[in-house]
Amino acid sequence: MRIRAARIRSRRATRPPLIGLTGGPGQAGVVYATTYDHILPTAGRDLVMFDQRGTGASGLLRCPSLERDIRSFSKAAQACARRLGARRSFYTSADSAEDLEDLRIRLRAPKIALFAVSYGTRVATEYARRYPERVDRMILDSPVTDDTPDSLARETLGAVGRVLRTICRSGCYGADEHPVSDMRRLVRQLRRAPIRRLVRRGSRRVPVSVRVDDLLSLLLAGDLDSEFLRAIPPAVRSAISGNSRPLVALKLSTFGGGGSEPIGEFSPAVYIATTCEESALAWDPNATPQERRDQADQALDATPAEQLAPFDRRAARSFGLLGLCGLWPARERTPQTPPPLPTDVRTLIVSGDLDLRTPLENARGLARKLHARVVVERGAGHSVLGLDPNGCATPAVKAFLAGRPLPVCRPRSTFVTIRGRTARGAVTHPGLRLP
Repeated sequence: MRIRAARIRSRRATRPPLIGLTGGPGQAGVVYATTYDHILPTAGRDLVMFDQRGTGASGLLRCPSLERDIRSFSKAAQACARRLGARRSFYTSADSAEDLEDLRIRLRAPKIALFAVSYGTRVATEYARRYPERVDRMILDSPVTDDTPDSLARETLGAVGRVLRTICRSGCYGADEHPVSDMRRLVRQLRRAPIRRLVRRGSRRVPVSVRVDDLLSLLLAGDLDSEFLRAIPPAVRSAISGNSRPLVALKLSTFGGGGSEPIGEFSPAVYIATTCEESALAWDPNATPQERRDQADQALDATPAEQLAPFDRRAARSFGLLGLCGLWPARERTPQTPPPLPTDVRTLIVSGDLDLRTPLENARGLARKLHARVVVERGAGHSVLGLDPNGCATPAVKAFLAGRPLPVCRPRSTFVTIRGRTARGAVTHPGLRLP
């Protein structure tokens, strides 16, 4: 397979080149080369971006069933698997790590540095497992750990309470005191009866509903906008009191007509193939669909309810990977046990304390395994360096790439509105999707 790459040369390239790894899985890389060059303080390094296999111009993988209006993700994924056949097994992070080694050889670089965002961090750590002596240093932004995403979304649900309390410490428009218990109450209400309203769209009135899954989708949408996240608790409290208009307005503002990324920038086929082939599942991937559902239910029955609060087991079941991979065929390749994570590769992890897709708890756990430094960006969600609301991450990355001590972070403010800015290279973390 031919892998497409782009190199932006530094005026004084005195250090090993810096390879940028985008997210997804399924996002191309070359198209974002200028974006990464803008946000990354490369510190005397060439910047190299490449389209990971199956994306962009590196053998773009396509499945028509995933590129149109989807009514059933499980059936669309099943149709994609049939179309791909045995090829579906060759788009794992380990495969991309081997492509990365081929790229290093082509660059004639004895060592490379890695900057990875979201799912790209999985590829980075897979490469570091296999070729630790080839890694000068690596920066992991909003990392996906080697045992996540949890196929039942438990790590995300477990972080919701902390994130709500954190955002409301600096004010949630009158709903500051009990954001977690308020959310729990609304979840119970919506289980009994979803919100249904008629909303005027031009000359027509169209029905809009808000269900429990919509609440979690709204929280995930707040990853890129702390002000949007701050608006959710008062809308929840208002809905509890019988006024659902603010909550409906939030849903419409977020999911009211946005389009998906162009196929040349993001491959849904790679997203599903990678996710369903390599994720650690709460069920046997060789089991029948009914057995998978039963095993998922058993895993949830063994999960304490408080671990999922303010949501519930039904939310974990519907928002996890079962709806995506429940009908995916049995795996044809037996995954090999990877080498252990290296503890002597210089690693910096940056994580936002409002990130629900790849929560801070996961970042700290990975840091312990890698013996890495962690920079926590207060008031930031997913993809820290693309947002950097307090100006802590960028100076830390610059110092780290230059081999200098990390500076002390002095936040400009607690939270900064970043509406309208997008973190290119983040996409969504495997297993969690916005409808």
